[in-house]
Amino acid sequence: MDVPFIDSVSERYIELYEHITGDKFIKADATNVLNRVERNILDYLS
Repeated sequence: MDVPFIDSVSERYIELYEHITGDKFIKADATNVLNRVERNILDYLS
């Protein structure tokens, strides 16, 4: 898929989220997704 298209759709969803909720959207740190997923799964299972 086209990365610029994905980025533009993502930005639009963030814009709509902020408009609807009145809250600032805070993007998650995506530098190490695998560790974040593993940590969340382990937290859930404990």
